[in-house]
Amino acid sequence: MPAERTLSDRELTVRYFERQLLDRGTPMPAAEGVRRLAALQAQYSPSPHLALWSRLPGFTTAELDAALLDGSVVKSTLMRGTLHLVPGEDYGHLAAAWRRQWLTSLRGRHRTAGLDEERLAAGLREFTAVPRSAQELRERVAELSGGRVRTEDLLHYARALLPLVHVAPSGHWRSHGKPQLVLWPGELPPEPAATARLVRRYLAAFGPASRADAAHFTGLPLRRLDPALAELGGLTAYRAEDGRELLDLPDAPPPGDPDRTLPVRFLPKWDAALLSHADRTRMLPADLLPQVYRAVNGTLLASYLVDGLVAGTWSHSCTRGAAQLTLSPLVEHGARPELVAEGERLLAFLEPAATARTVVFSA
Repeated sequence: MPAERTLSDRELTVRYFERQLLDRGTPMPAAEGVRRLAALQAQYSPSPHLALWSRLPGFTTAELDAALLDGSVVKSTLMRGTLHLVPGEDYGHLAAAWRRQWLTSLRGRHRTAGLDEERLAAGLREFTAVPRSAQELRERVAELSGGRVRTEDLLHYARALLPLVHVAPSGHWRSHGKPQLVLWPGELPPEPAATARLVRRYLAAFGPASRADAAHFTGLPLRRLDPALAELGGLTAYRAEDGRELLDLPDAPPPGDPDRTLPVRFLPKWDAALLSHADRTRMLPADLLPQVYRAVNGTLLASYLVDGLVAGTWSHSCTRGAAQLTLSPLVEHGARPELVAEGERLLAFLEPAATARTVVFSA
């Protein structure tokens, strides 16, 4: 598979901006937006809503809430053991691809425990036919395993053995609290088809990307990814400026115009656009990474893009009807009018009932 040509860093940034729907040029339903983006990280319930607001013209929180209710979007613990929102049509493939890796890790920690996984799974399958809390699941796993599962892994084992999805309102706009989980009713597809679907969705949303990038996003070793890449077949190969091979789908859009100026955009905490490559520099300059990403607890701060690159972080507050968006620049960019205008639009989305809204820059 000879590389067709080298893509400049700027071409990668522009192409990625467009692939991530950040042009905000095409109206589409929330469920279709989630499908085009492959997966949205959902540790913090407002983040997926803000991610879609940044990308889809006319997006409303009620639209994503409705998609979670009708199953066209599903919330579950998937790749890398992280909460995601994913398309309902893809959930079975993504769950099957991750489940095997998660079980491998858990089995390694319980090598001498003498677990009967078939009995454990059968008991849990019946138990999770109706929604259950995380604590109920922990107690049931402890009971069924005769105390052989480590305390910290009780919930992990339940979610690895069975495809468990969150029950609404988990995932709804600003819905917090302890979620309930229920057994997903479908059949999990076989390998390598399951991982091939995951990799196809990844490349469609985040490509062109290296094998290391795909491994970083999926949390899967290369020995699992390579059969999936072979299953896809016919991929287009490029080279990055540093010589890395990048793979893409053959029907992917062509490289973007490196000379175009990209509009300012606001991204939420844990936006997948900044987390889904081993090399994150196409949108996040390497020297800014320590100021945006807290490696100790894995927190990615809410940030904003200027011309396709992270230029600062943002936070907001609302006190007695007065909403304020505070922008903390990380590079020199001046008080750009379009940045203030987009910030005001963000505040209107975050605090529609506010009587006053102000965008300020921190020192």
